[in-house]
Amino acid sequence: MMKQTSPAAKIFSWIFALFWLAVCLLPFTQLISVTFSTADRGIVSTFYPNSLSSGIENIKQALLQTNMSPSTLQTLIYVSVTIVGMLIVSSLAAYELACFKFPGRDVIFMLILSSMMLPMITYIIPLYRFVYNLGWSDTLIGLAIPSIPSAFAVFIIRQFLESMPHELIEAGEIDGAGHLKIFLRVVLPLMATPLLTVTVIQFMQVWGSFLWPTLVAGTKWKPVSVLVAGLLGDGSWIEGRVKIAAMLLSGIPPVAVYLLFQKYIVEGIATSGLKG
Repeated sequence: MMKQTSPAAKIFSWIFALFWLAVCLLPFTQLISVTFSTADRGIVSTFYPNSLSSGIENIKQALLQTNMSPSTLQTLIYVSVTIVGMLIVSSLAAYELACFKFPGRDVIFMLILSSMMLPMITYIIPLYRFVYNLGWSDTLIGLAIPSIPSAFAVFIIRQFLESMPHELIEAGEIDGAGHLKIFLRVVLPLMATPLLTVTVIQFMQVWGSFLWPTLVAGTKWKPVSVLVAGLLGDGSWIEGRVKIAAMLLSGIPPVAVYLLFQKYIVEGIATSGLKG
């Protein structure tokens, strides 16, 4: 029998959960409060919104005075290319590592996972030199290609495939289906949950990435993270509340995507932990 939780423990859990919720929401609520407030209030001392019309005007000026609209479109293209490439590479890699036995399989998988332990700062300089020598600076390819490999996506998808009945693959082989055909017709339709999970996680990670886009982006390609960071420089003449409104606009897409698909993220990660 499960031990019942005492009332004091429940109260403590609620207090801690509400405290942690306030800590997590504070940055985003602060952006909303400053954006939707009048100019006579100090930015640092503003803790709640007081003017809807001022917020709408600040958002309008953020769209007019900055390159938020084209930058957002470029970021959507860059993120989409990255996600499509990640899904193709990670799903095929996880399929081979989970469904087929070959010499060195486990070693390869451990090496892939070990790459998650390396901070980007340790290899970003040779990576940048490699991209620069290929002539990919300030291009879509230069932005997207280095973000496509995802050890976490391979891990999530592989763990899901480990729990899938391998008799399905054997049935396809008996029917004469080839290697790629089994993947496309049998395995891929069953991978909807883990694929959606890694898609949402990759979207949020790539959308908010700053270090790599700062090095590679230039005049042609400027993701929203680089654009917003540029607004904080000393040379920016844009009013403070307009800058905050631009930050708020840049944070809406990842928040909206997460809120729409959060149950699939939880389900996908929970499913991946059933076996491994």
